Amino acid sequence: MRARGTLAVLAAAAVLAACGAPSQGQVREIAPTEVPYGLLEPAAEPSADSTATAAPDSGPRVYFLEGDRLLAVPLGTAEPTGTGTPSRLSDLLERLSAGPGQQERADGISSALGTEVRLATEGVVDGTARISVQGLAGNIAADRLPLAVGQVVLTATTAPGVQDVQLLRDGEVLEVPLPGGERTAGPVTAGDYAPLVGPEPEVPAR
Repeated sequence: MRARGTLAVLAAAAVLAACGAPSQGQVREIAPTEVPYGLLEPAAEPSADSTATAAPDSGPRVYFLEGDRLLAVPLGTAEPTGTGTPSRLSDLLERLSAGPGQQERADGISSALGTEVRLATEGVVDGTARISVQGLAGNIAADRLPLAVGQVVLTATTAPGVQDVQLLRDGEVLEVPLPGGERTAGPVTAGDYAPLVGPEPEVPAR
C-alpha cells in the first residue's frame, strides 16, 4: 500500500511539472509554443446576427409627395398637444392637412391631399385608428387616390400605438384603393402602402 501511495505522489508531481505549475515557490515561464492551441488568441467578436437589434424608432412622421413617391417628413419640434395616442395622432393629422410648408414646397415636396380635405380622429381601438375624412374622393383624381390614402395611413401609423387605419365619412366606413388597384373596406396598414414610398434620402459623407 505504501508503494502505491508513493507512485501516486510521483505521478501527480510529474503532471504538475508538465503543466508548468509552480514548484518550490518558483514560477516557470511557459513558451507560447507550449500553450494549447487557441488559448492565446483574442476572443472573437460576436457575429452580426448575435448582436442584431431592431432599428431605433424614427418617431412620428408625416408623409408628403416628392414627385410620384411618398416621402417621410419628421413632425418637427413643436410641443405635442398631449401625451396620449389620440392627441399625438391629432397633431399628425393636423400637420398633414396643413400640407407642406413654404420651404418644403420650394424643395419640390407636395401633397396629393387637396386643401378641401379635412381629417379628424374618431378614436383608436385595439390599435386601429378610426379617421374621419371629408372631401377626399370628390376633389382628387382617381389615379391619385392611392397616394392620398397612403399619406393618411402611413402618417397615422407612426403615432405610438397605431397599427392600422380605417377611414370613415359621416360615420360610415369607406372603401379605399390599394396601390395594386384593389379596394378594401377593412383596416389597412403601412405595409399595404409601402410600395408607394420612395427610397430614403442619402446622407452625404463627411
